Amino acid sequence: MKNNSLSSLTLLFIAALLSGCGGSDTKIVEREPIPIEDDHGHDDEHDHDEEVSLGRLLISTKDQAKVSVVDIKEKTVVHEVTVSETPSALYASPNNRYGFVVQRTADRVDVIDGGLWQEDHGDHADDFEADPKQMLFSTNRVRPTHLNGTSDQSVIFFDGNSATASPASVAVFTEADIANNAAGTLLEYTTHMHGAAQGRGDYLISTVRDPATTSTLPDRVAVYRAHNGYFADESVFSETCPGLHGSAQNETQITFGCTDGVLVITQTGETFAASKIPNPASFTGTTRIGALVGDHAIEEFVGIAAGQFFAVNTSTNVITAINWVDTSVTPAATALAYDFADDGEFFVILDNQGKLTILDTADWSVIDRVQAITSNLAALPTGSKFELALTPGHLAYVSDPIANQVKQIDLDEAEVTDTIQLDFVPNKITWLGIAEPASGEHAH
Repeated sequence: MKNNSLSSLTLLFIAALLSGCGGSDTKIVEREPIPIEDDHGHDDEHDHDEEVSLGRLLISTKDQAKVSVVDIKEKTVVHEVTVSETPSALYASPNNRYGFVVQRTADRVDVIDGGLWQEDHGDHADDFEADPKQMLFSTNRVRPTHLNGTSDQSVIFFDGNSATASPASVAVFTEADIANNAAGTLLEYTTHMHGAAQGRGDYLISTVRDPATTSTLPDRVAVYRAHNGYFADESVFSETCPGLHGSAQNETQITFGCTDGVLVITQTGETFAASKIPNPASFTGTTRIGALVGDHAIEEFVGIAAGQFFAVNTSTNVITAINWVDTSVTPAATALAYDFADDGEFFVILDNQGKLTILDTADWSVIDRVQAITSNLAALPTGSKFELALTPGHLAYVSDPIANQVKQIDLDEAEVTDTIQLDFVPNKITWLGIAEPASGEHAH
């Protein structure tokens, strides 16, 4: 086994208070990036191996314009940044090195370098560890709302603002764009919309809204292709998607939620075809799928309608209910956060009672449930909720704004394995680190 050595006792630490761009204040302990060497037989190197394997958490503070990077192994804040406003969301970049700090009403997205990354040299990979820092990279397009990623792209949909006649736009960034403070590849609309977009390499599958309509939701989807830093439209699908909201993708398909079903876009090489899965007969009134989740390792999608979960099978064109609720508990739990985990093996749901439900994606059966939060739920601060951060491996993290803690859950063992005590009330949370360290230690 390869041990990750940092020889940190020989480093010169310089404490500094730095000013970041856009009115951000940064507290950082600065040092040069250190390659993690193969050095056998030393306990401290094993500790650094574990530190890199566990990674770091990016956490925002409730009702404050501040984010912190927390070292999971050491359980300490190693970096703090004051941003423009209380973050509306936090997202990790595709390789989990960078954290996007979305500040929707400030029309801004800042980026934090988590300080853990890997460089691929073909015949081997090297892991690096450095102090976290705020990147020069940022965006100031209007109303950043939805962010998703592929294996090498981050896609941000900016809704625009009808009150200021600001049109919507989409920006697609690679890790190199972030590192080099580059503009990325842009799609610029002529009207505002609460839309959605999915990146597919040189292609972008994104929404279209008729500016003559009063709804902010689009009802069509188009294929765009990158040319010289901008996306140009190639074709608009004839299949409509009224009231479009929510999108996801897997290896070959992209899905969008519509009031009358799920729009499915299938990619074959450079060709894209559209079809529609109609709502099941069990959907009555205004029930519709308004959010979707996909994973490149899984053929089925998960759709969310009226707070319930459904397996969306694009091969059989069938939408089937997922029975995840513990019927022995009254009142019934409601979902707060959810996603695929551990390379698509699990689907994890965090509910408002602080419990994680772990589903087997092979048949959508419940594997186990974990009571992540044991604090007095009645003491939950107004405006707070439990938040979920998943690693690429089998560890999950759940924030507890009652006790100012983060709980670590091992999904394989279905148990709480550690607690991180904070000195602030956590709000949003995401995981940063190396998915598969060169030491062979998967990111747990």
